[in-house]
Amino acid sequence: MSKKSFHRTLRTLTIFSILLLLSFVPAIGKSGSDEVVIIVRIIDIRALSIDGESYFKVEVTADGQDIGVGYHFMEHGSEIIPVWPVAYMSGIPYDRDQPINIKIRLFFRYSPLGIWKECDISKDGKGVDISYDVRSGEWTGEDYLNDGNGYGHTSGFEDGNYEENDCEIWFDIYQLREGSSFLNPDRLTLWELINVYNLDPSQNYAIIDNDGDGIPTSWEDKYGYDPLSYDDHKSLDPDRDGLDNVEEWMTSKWLSDPFSQDIFIEIDFMEIGNLGITCSFPEKSKYLLWKAFAKHNITIHIDDGCMGGGGEPVPFEKKLTVNLLRTIRERYFLHGDPNNWRKGVFHYAVISCFGVKEFGRRVSGMAFYIDSFFIAQLRVTMRLPIFRLEGSNYYISLASVFMHELGHNLGIYHSNTPGCDNRNAQFPIPMAKGFLEIQKL
Repeated sequence: MSKKSFHRTLRTLTIFSILLLLSFVPAIGKSGSDEVVIIVRIIDIRALSIDGESYFKVEVTADGQDIGVGYHFMEHGSEIIPVWPVAYMSGIPYDRDQPINIKIRLFFRYSPLGIWKECDISKDGKGVDISYDVRSGEWTGEDYLNDGNGYGHTSGFEDGNYEENDCEIWFDIYQLREGSSFLNPDRLTLWELINVYNLDPSQNYAIIDNDGDGIPTSWEDKYGYDPLSYDDHKSLDPDRDGLDNVEEWMTSKWLSDPFSQDIFIEIDFMEIGNLGITCSFPEKSKYLLWKAFAKHNITIHIDDGCMGGGGEPVPFEKKLTVNLLRTIRERYFLHGDPNNWRKGVFHYAVISCFGVKEFGRRVSGMAFYIDSFFIAQLRVTMRLPIFRLEGSNYYISLASVFMHELGHNLGIYHSNTPGCDNRNAQFPIPMAKGFLEIQKL
């Protein structure tokens, strides 16, 4: 069987498995009215120190018993967003006072028939050990609320060793009660609804805002806020990443966390002449950025079309200017709306063909607005022989320029960071601990 045929067959089997599992999902939620189903969902996986594209699988155990569905993520890439990554326990008393001990382990292999190797996704050991409270729906252990790295997010980089087949993983644990929706759970536990909030268990609170403060009850409950007491979330930014709680909630579907720093960037791509193709930002360059920021518990989120805003083709311009770049920003980022909700939430980047003449020379990248910058991809490519003499390559060069210009958006300049934009050096490289690690890429 050819490799192409193998993957086609594999995808068919995967889809069949999903349909089969979905066929009995309604039955899962039909435990007795005093029982609930515990769901463990794997949301996203990013490779950090695994070179090359890999296959992944997750093993989930609860109180020592395997509760996974045995699904392997047969997709290649440095980032995997599983289609059906779930484990569950049914028939759990809603008022159980003993915690459930859950362990999550991640494995990878380079080929479909290779040997599975365990990834490091934890600060202690390899796997993640947590203790789940059935009554409150909260968990503690090697991941917990306000741990600095995100609730339902762990990384092998947390132990300071960056060469252990490290990955980072996002997950969620929630309950299904009788009549609740599998596809849109509200995350409130039956015990909380009855004993804490005095709310109707037959209602779904995924989009209901009981206290009228602009954020649904389920989000507030997950992150430790009282969903029945008004909070001024527009004024709250506990992780000091520039996103208030309303903006954190709006971006939570893209893994934003109010207690862990996030940086969102939208990217659009200029067309290359009349060739019918656009510039690009390679996956390998994104991987390098993830890796550098993950060392400091900062999550980079790049919208190159995957979040519904980026990835737009920008008409080709050979003689690019700062004014033209600002026009592109207004047209393709703000879409003519100065109050576009993404303004102040996302940074904006344009991957262009050629540079801009500024500072008496033509530059390959520049921050042209307080929240925006550009990178001249073809110009970086033309200077590749010089970069290679310094031990760099195409992917590192693009990631380095990207990080440099993003650093300016984050407030790093020559006036406040010695060495930044040092024009007297042959290869000016900015350094700013926590944000810029170009030399370590």
